Amino acid sequence: MPRRAPIPAVLAGVLVLLSLAGCGGGGGGDGEGGDDLAVQAAEVGALLDKIEALPTTATTAQQFSQQLEPLRDQVQVAIEDVASADAPDELASERDKLSNRLRSLRTQLGRVYGLAQAGDLEAAKAATESLLSLAEIRETIEKIEAGSSGG
Repeated sequence: MPRRAPIPAVLAGVLVLLSLAGCGGGGGGDGEGGDDLAVQAAEVGALLDKIEALPTTATTAQQFSQQLEPLRDQVQVAIEDVASADAPDELASERDKLSNRLRSLRTQLGRVYGLAQAGDLEAAKAATESLLSLAEIRETIEKIEAGSSGG
């Protein structure tokens, strides 16, 4: 009976593949893909709101760093989620722009985090308020939302 062990392992592998197939890993030409991208875009918009509020919520450099760190992690997750989001053909380029702009934001937030870690709260606040990628990301989100609502 030692040959029984591979069957559960194979079955587990099949179940993993089936679960991955059911998680939206396919391409987005079915008309519903825009909703997935629109949901991701809305989540990114909410994340941007938190980032933009950071200069008003942190009163010390340490507090700023502590509040910024999970936001940086959320940006990383958003990059991955957006990049894998289903999108209809007409929104694929906007999805790619959003993903790339989030990468830029991640880099910029790393610099802001460095300022806060160095104890320069005012410079960190000023840098956050002047993040160029925020406006670009919001513009891309607007295009995605317009294209997803039947445009």
